[in-house]
Amino acid sequence: MKLFLTLTLFFISLPCLAAGTDCLNKSKEYFNEKEYALAQDSLQACLKTAPTNTDILISLGGVQMILGKFAEAEKTFKKTLALINTKKSPYTAYINSRLGDISMRKPNLKEAAQYYDVALKVEPANINALVGKGICEENQGNIPAAVDLYNRALAVDFTNIAARDRLIALEPGILTHDEILLNMKERNLIDPAATDYTPEDEAFLKKMYVAERSKGIEYLSQKYSGKIPPGFIVERDSGKVYVRKMLTLTGYNELITQLSGDAKDFFLSKNILPGDIFKLKDYDNKPLFNERGELTEEGLRAYTRALRGYKSYLLPGERTPAGQAELEALIKKILASGYSEITIPEYFYLMRYSRCSEETLIKEFRMRVVHIDSRNRRVFVLSNPKIPWNLRVPYQTIVEYRDARGEGKKDIDNLDASTKFFGIGGNVGQKICKEDGTLETLGL
Repeated sequence: MKLFLTLTLFFISLPCLAAGTDCLNKSKEYFNEKEYALAQDSLQACLKTAPTNTDILISLGGVQMILGKFAEAEKTFKKTLALINTKKSPYTAYINSRLGDISMRKPNLKEAAQYYDVALKVEPANINALVGKGICEENQGNIPAAVDLYNRALAVDFTNIAARDRLIALEPGILTHDEILLNMKERNLIDPAATDYTPEDEAFLKKMYVAERSKGIEYLSQKYSGKIPPGFIVERDSGKVYVRKMLTLTGYNELITQLSGDAKDFFLSKNILPGDIFKLKDYDNKPLFNERGELTEEGLRAYTRALRGYKSYLLPGERTPAGQAELEALIKKILASGYSEITIPEYFYLMRYSRCSEETLIKEFRMRVVHIDSRNRRVFVLSNPKIPWNLRVPYQTIVEYRDARGEGKKDIDNLDASTKFFGIGGNVGQKICKEDGTLETLGL
């Protein structure tokens, strides 16, 4: 849901900041200078003398959203709705559209869709509501309705990047036969004179889409110092604000070559022998490299995960994940030896806010990761109070996270897995690990 808000917040024009009072004008100055915190303070000061001024309230709600204070913004907008005449106010659509965005953040798609529907009933051309409702439909699996809403948004403003990006994200599934044919020709995937394509061509096109969504073009640009060689990409609507860059067959092949080279270097850095690199497999026993030494789809997935500190590959001779009976026996043994299981969201939180890689958590804190298959895992951290305190740091981090959630704290994502767990005086801000994922020197 965060992606949606990032793409659509630029629709917040805050027209109310143009209201005529000196107080609002000062707030507008701060807003134009991107001093959003000062704009918020100024607007709140304005409210002290005019607590029911809807211009101030609407402007404040918009600024609160920019500052990421969504719960406060929701209260502000709802208060405004209670004050205005919703049947006549020109701001009804704007407020409901913003409330839809906030519901997206919760996430509560049903509630978001209701707000967007109200906004569109009042103002059928409200672009933000069109895109927002489209995302609701998309997430419910109603792709035709989503496509219609995105196209309606483009009919209002053909330069709208949010609607265009959502439509591209649904390709090639929403394209007609002729559109796919044209797409393949643009990329030099098939002969320019071809009148049809094979299932193999279509499968290859899907790989190219995956590569683009995985920032493949940006990767090539970085490799070539910002100047991608001619023939690697093709531009549609070149020179326009909504220009679309697509990989050609040549560009895709170059991307895989570059990635494969980087992957080999990465695995060598993990002390894997050169002769063993091409024997690596994922947890479904599929090879990471093909016979040409190029990354397979499984290899690309495993390499990408490895870059983020997750091991999802098998060394030669390493066993594949256990069967169900063996798995249950293993987990029972782990729990009996002083471990507690944490959820996958908690696991991601632990890595994000400790900055430790999976490798470091396993090596330094004896975390156990049991792989079910290539996509699923179960994670266990030491929790027995009889073991050394430093080995229980991950568990203590998760305990605080759970406590914060239980208390309904809104700023959970800013909790620190910090030195307060190391007993050295609560220097809150010091992370457990360095930016490279290795352990900080904290007297462990």
